[in-house]
Amino acid sequence: MKKSLIVALDIGTSGCRAAAVREDGTLAAQHYLPLLPKRPAPGLSQYDAADLLAAATQSLQAVLDKTGPQNAAALAITSQRSTVVLWDKQTGEAVAPVLTWEDGRAQMQAQQAAISQEEVHALTGLYKTPFFSAPKIAWTLENFPVCKELLKQGRLLMSPVASYIIWHLTTGQTFATDLTLAQRTLLVDIHTRKWSEKLCQAFGIPMEILPSLRPSAADYGTYVYDGISIPITACVGDQQSAAVYFNLQENKSLINYGTGAFWLYNAAKKEVLLPGMLTSLSADGAGQTSSYLVEGPVNSAASALLWLKAQGILFDDTEVDNLCASAQNPIWFLPAFGGLGAPYWNFKTPTAVDGLSPHTQKPDWVAGVVRGIAFLLTDIGAYLRANGCEVKGPVQVSGGLSHLSYLTSFQAGLLQLPLEVSHQSDATVLGAAILGAKPLGLSCVSSPAYTQVMPDLSAAKAEELYSAWRKFMAKHLQK
Repeated sequence: MKKSLIVALDIGTSGCRAAAVREDGTLAAQHYLPLLPKRPAPGLSQYDAADLLAAATQSLQAVLDKTGPQNAAALAITSQRSTVVLWDKQTGEAVAPVLTWEDGRAQMQAQQAAISQEEVHALTGLYKTPFFSAPKIAWTLENFPVCKELLKQGRLLMSPVASYIIWHLTTGQTFATDLTLAQRTLLVDIHTRKWSEKLCQAFGIPMEILPSLRPSAADYGTYVYDGISIPITACVGDQQSAAVYFNLQENKSLINYGTGAFWLYNAAKKEVLLPGMLTSLSADGAGQTSSYLVEGPVNSAASALLWLKAQGILFDDTEVDNLCASAQNPIWFLPAFGGLGAPYWNFKTPTAVDGLSPHTQKPDWVAGVVRGIAFLLTDIGAYLRANGCEVKGPVQVSGGLSHLSYLTSFQAGLLQLPLEVSHQSDATVLGAAILGAKPLGLSCVSSPAYTQVMPDLSAAKAEELYSAWRKFMAKHLQK
């Protein structure tokens, strides 16, 4: 029987999803397990590595049980970026809590690293903040004495989540990662595409604990389940995996509305290093060279709506569009939870509200929060344009909040560009499957279905609203 299914595993921030993907890009089976990080105090976010491993393997095995492991041609793994695991290679057990990408406890390690912010950005395309991995690794090395002991014995290993899972699936035979994940550690020089001795020294991280670097679509060993050997053929970061699914072309953009939001701009082979933006590397395969993706994160999107509910302004998710449409005087709202991402990188500015009056109603609150998300993304688009990036439409759109027609319509209006809103909620796992199929000469590509959203604001009205937003931002930005 022909093995025609690519099984993809996505280890996200709030859960693990596995899916078996057919050659036509449709799902033969899937399984999801929620896995929320623990938040023991404000600014802290962590997993137990054993919980991560259990959720990943259980999701994967549930799908293989449904489809039969004998029908799996390959396995592809994608995961959240910047979250890393340190473990003992002799026992396979983690030596410390797994600090997620959201965790900010390593602020001091970031500040004290013996390298300037400008040099970090020039080498990595990223910034010296506690939200990338190197400060987290340094914090763990400093706070868990077992790390030093294992290091002396040559037993300490560190890798992004996907690579940690691969190490276990291959029973310790494969210790490797790809550039999309490795770059988020702040330890890769994006020009040489190699681990940087200078960066490792600056953060006090020994190079011998790092995994080898391979293309995103490559040989990552073999997983044996129920006596059946399944090759692992892809390892990739979640945002780059979604970009693979959407086949993001040169000078085109993808906005993903999730817990936070991301703007990805494909600069192709042009090295674009803009202050205030991140430069990432796209997924690659054997013999291919990664493209440069300019990335602008917005730290709070869906989480801003959750915050609103936590304040007692209650609504069902299905009500959001109607509430926004009925708003008479939307508030001005800056969703700065976790600080401001691109292009500000300002962690001092608090969440801010203007325009409250005795007449402010629930719809005004909800519409104001939704508009705040769209305005922050418009800031990114405006910044890209001002710095020579040719931002073209249509802009592709995905993510959990993309079903909000008010949000996408308002976004299209502010940008004065059409949007293509994807109907696909599984872009990350499907992108991983596409990558995993490549080394085998297979394909599991489907034609993405989408709804086109045209701007419904005049250029003059869009400029008026955006000008008012800029004044609001100038009032509240902290120096």
